Amino acid sequence: MPDKGKRVLITGIEGFVGTHLARYLTELGHQVSGIHLKPCAEQLPAELFCADIQNLSRVKEMLEQTRPEWLVHLAGVSSVAEAEKNPLSAYNINTLGTLKLLLAVHQLMLPCRILLISSADVYGRSDRQHIETDTTAPLTVYARSKLLAEEIGRLYYQSWEMDIIILRPFSHTGPGQAPNFIFPKVAHHIARVEKGKASPVLEMGDLSVQRDYTDVRDIVRAYVLALENCLSGETYNVTSGRTIRLKDGVDYLCQLANKKIEIVTGNAEKRPYDIPFLSGDARKFTAITGWQPEIPFEQTLADLLEYYRTRVY
Repeated sequence: MPDKGKRVLITGIEGFVGTHLARYLTELGHQVSGIHLKPCAEQLPAELFCADIQNLSRVKEMLEQTRPEWLVHLAGVSSVAEAEKNPLSAYNINTLGTLKLLLAVHQLMLPCRILLISSADVYGRSDRQHIETDTTAPLTVYARSKLLAEEIGRLYYQSWEMDIIILRPFSHTGPGQAPNFIFPKVAHHIARVEKGKASPVLEMGDLSVQRDYTDVRDIVRAYVLALENCLSGETYNVTSGRTIRLKDGVDYLCQLANKKIEIVTGNAEKRPYDIPFLSGDARKFTAITGWQPEIPFEQTLADLLEYYRTRVY
């Protein structure tokens, strides 16, 4: 428990990670505020402000009201598929939204520490674990929008010495993630089948893909440790380094089901931006923070399924 809690502002507080982060920071004794655009689905222990990250004057107003000592920037388009369908929106929110946020902080001369959340997708394809010095090769609108946001962050650090840290989290899931992502989709479907509300057959795409996965609760713990320990201007991977096939995770969820679930994998057309293998090395981050993931992935999936079981009636 800190001696004196920080004033923390989270953009995108209504999102999957934002809700977990708000609760964790509050448990640690920090004073949390949040900017949201969509309605918050859950009660949060935070002062909430409705604002569009693209509205510079509104963002400045929120910053003036909250005067954060820590600022965590989570607002953005997080779905690769959504960004591909609406590229203009993805760039406006992920890239220009970041620019407007940093411009607002700079214009107000707020002495706050800023955590910019990027994505491991900026690396592109490789058959080995990525380290932070690897060349970036984004393959999607989403990844490019996040890399450009990183570059804006580096500009403000280098030109105006703003206190900015960039994190590149790899895949993470857990209770509360929306069913437009793979494991929540399966968990939600299982919960509906168990309640007699869906067919026991679920169609999926390519499950041979391999990804690192970390529990969202370990991820938010990492974010707080980053704010406490990481160096300004540096970029850090945040990842378990444990790679799994999507099929193995889906099969494990099906084993937890109370009814038999049949997974049908279609012959999904290969897309030019598919990444068959994405894994990272977090030793740089661990060396400065001491962070290690603590929650086994089997527990993450079990908790995710229980989350949806309590929400299907």
